[in-house]
Amino acid sequence: MNQIMDHSGPKKARMQIQNPAETQKIVKVYAMILIVISIAFICKAAYSLTGNKKIQKGLEAYENSEPVITLNADQDIITINVSANKAIEEISYQWYRGTASVEDIKQIMNNVNEDEEEENNDDEEVSEENQKIVKLGNAITEKGTGQNSMIVSNIGIPKGSSTLYISIKVLGNSTPSEYIQYYQTDVGVDKIAPVINVKLQGKKLVVTAKDETKIDYITYSINDGNEQKVSKVESDEKTIIAEIELDENEQEELIKICAVDAAKNSAIYSKPYSVYVGVPKITLSAEDDYSKIYAKITYPKGIKKIEYSVNGETKTKEFDNPAEHKEETIEIPTVEGDNQIDVKAYADEEEVYGEASGECSYNPR
Repeated sequence: MNQIMDHSGPKKARMQIQNPAETQKIVKVYAMILIVISIAFICKAAYSLTGNKKIQKGLEAYENSEPVITLNADQDIITINVSANKAIEEISYQWYRGTASVEDIKQIMNNVNEDEEEENNDDEEVSEENQKIVKLGNAITEKGTGQNSMIVSNIGIPKGSSTLYISIKVLGNSTPSEYIQYYQTDVGVDKIAPVINVKLQGKKLVVTAKDETKIDYITYSINDGNEQKVSKVESDEKTIIAEIELDENEQEELIKICAVDAAKNSAIYSKPYSVYVGVPKITLSAEDDYSKIYAKITYPKGIKKIEYSVNGETKTKEFDNPAEHKEETIEIPTVEGDNQIDVKAYADEEEVYGEASGECSYNPR
């Protein structure tokens, strides 16, 4: 007989029974703990989101902040120092006579005709009594090299009362930053180049070179030929006027002009001009049997309109952009028997035209 012996003796399962009131207390305690933990997580998340928003706003304000500009003047010579949070694309500056506000300068830029402005540039004396706001010389632009800081030096302060206008373009900013600074000096250092104005009048160019202090001379050349020098100034010594005759038989001539003031500041002007007064050229050709006539029209300034007729029946072909139609060929069908062909080609100026005519006989087989 097998016996199973357990030296530990018999065991009884123990069960602890609690009353309902105690159970409810435990549930409430755990529920409160869970609520506190949840609130803590929510608060932490909210703080994190708020903190991120504040950081983001701070970054945007930093990136969109205006460039910092410092002007250093040393014996009537100015140096512009600019630093920014992004790459500086360019710095432009322009002198104006008188005490000008940004609004005054904008009005001059937007509403004043450039030629009229330049004509007024030498009419006024630089003095405290006469402070008409006009532009002095041309704007100077210095390009950046991708750096966040930039220096423009050797800028002379004009004699008298003047305003320096500065425009700074920073990468990513659609609107340039603008600054103005007023200066007054009885001496001044002339660093402003003359202004050159050129007008085409008939078959000649009228060149006017002006300076805010004193003009010295101008030189000009045609198609890189010999330079011609003009040094006869107007009574106020601020203006030189020269006339350049253009060759009406040349389709285009390159004009180069240099103006130099008394302080040896120079301005350069270069541009091709044309006063070509030739007419459109028309060449007629035909098929062997004269069933078709071809009219080839060429004109270096562009063709505006072509009129062609067969035995008095006229048709017209027009072009909206004459400069894009410097050579055109039209096909003119003939009729059986004798044909009188007339072709007239117009330039952009209606009074300039070329014409050609011919006779042929078409006998179909």
